[in-house]
Parts: sequence; structure tokens; C-alpha cells
Amino acid sequence: MEFMIKTFLGKEVNIFPGDTQPKFGIVLDINPAGVVFEITERSDQQPNSFLPKTFKKGQIVFIAMEKLTFSLVPLEK
Repeated sequence: MEFMIKTFLGKEVNIFPGDTQPKFGIVLDINPAGVVFEITERSDQQPNSFLPKTFKKGQIVFIAMEKLTFSLVPLEK
């Protein structure tokens, strides 16, 4: 399982940390506690959302494993 997760290193993924705001990032580091991403894109499809706009392009963020789901971005994005 750990080997499979490590294959995401350096790749751009679609990030879902328990909210509805689409965002993308490059995986910089993975450890048992969580994942470090560099945010590459964030959508404001829901401008009236009550969620804080905490993710900004270029920002380095850590998201704990228990709050995270992510998937690889297709090459034709």
C-alpha cells in the first residue's frame, strides 16, 4: 500500500479534503500523518460558499490523511 501511495509523489492530483471546493496540487511529500501539496489550481465555482478560501495557487499545504481523498489528474486536463 505504501509503495502505491508513493507513486503519487511529484504528480498533480485533484484534492478532496472533505469540502466541495475543487482544487489541484502537486504532491511534494507523503508520510503516515498526511500529504504536503503545492496548490496549482483552485476553483471558485461556489462563490457564496461559507467555507473559507484557505487554498491559494502556489501555497504549500499539509492535509492530514484522515481528511483526505485525492486522484490523479488526467494528462489532457
